[in-house]
Amino acid sequence: MLRTALQPRYLGLLALMLVAALVCGLLANWQLDRATRALIARDEAAAELGDVRDVLEIGGVVTNDMVGGIATAQGTFDPDEQVLVPHRSIDGTDATLVVTALHVALEDGSTARLPVARGWLPTTELTGPDGEVDPSLAPAPPSGEIEISGRLEASEAASQGINEGIATEIATPLLVNAWGSPMYAGYLGQISPAEGLQPMPEAESEFSAGLDWQNIGYALQWVLFAAFFLYLWWRSVRTAHLDRLEDERQALRAELGEDPHTDAPGREPAPAHADAPGREPVGAAARSTADHLATDHSLDRPTPKDV
Repeated sequence: MLRTALQPRYLGLLALMLVAALVCGLLANWQLDRATRALIARDEAAAELGDVRDVLEIGGVVTNDMVGGIATAQGTFDPDEQVLVPHRSIDGTDATLVVTALHVALEDGSTARLPVARGWLPTTELTGPDGEVDPSLAPAPPSGEIEISGRLEASEAASQGINEGIATEIATPLLVNAWGSPMYAGYLGQISPAEGLQPMPEAESEFSAGLDWQNIGYALQWVLFAAFFLYLWWRSVRTAHLDRLEDERQALRAELGEDPHTDAPGREPAPAHADAPGREPVGAAARSTADHLATDHSLDRPTPKDV
């Protein structure tokens, strides 16, 4: 089998499979690194990011390294730019989040909107007589210039729109359509005291909760892919080796004058002499002819009486 494996064809195939296995190994290591970082992030205290203007650009993406970090922001709340996000579970309570636009002054003199989840209340406290969540029951934001601190979070995925001040997600693509631009891509979950509201808990994004086991599973999948590539090479070499052995066996039988298929598995050897139907066996016919000739010669031989 070693001679087959050392053929240029299979050496080239081995090189290709090793490259594929190496790529799978690198991807597995990357997934393990993500799982490890997620586990470490749970045990570490939230990072102090500083002023949101120094951390995040307008329209910039909130990266995994930023998520959950503590940022500060200065500006004024706009009471006309406020939505409620109902039916969130917080400590087993059906909660409704209150999200308001904070107008942040930029260095060029313009302002940008930063969505701020100011806090939450039980949904029952914000439900009107008709059984529906009523935005008018939410506490109004404080007036004037204010400085807040909170956890920086990435925008949630948008699935539905905003209807009469009710949103299903804190999704900046939806908020920018309702409030206008420019707007930061993420939002701030306020942890500093907000009058009339409960402070926001830490958001459990996919990166900060439950992602470690998922990434470990992905890493194991990449290891299996690498093993499968090497198995394909071994299977190819083994098949070629067995085919070569069979060809050599058949050639050897042919040189010895044997039928190469005589001992084929599941096949019985053919009879040495096959007699045609309705005919005597060859041996019996020969003996009958010999007896007949002997009888004819005995008739021609003189007897002692004739002599």
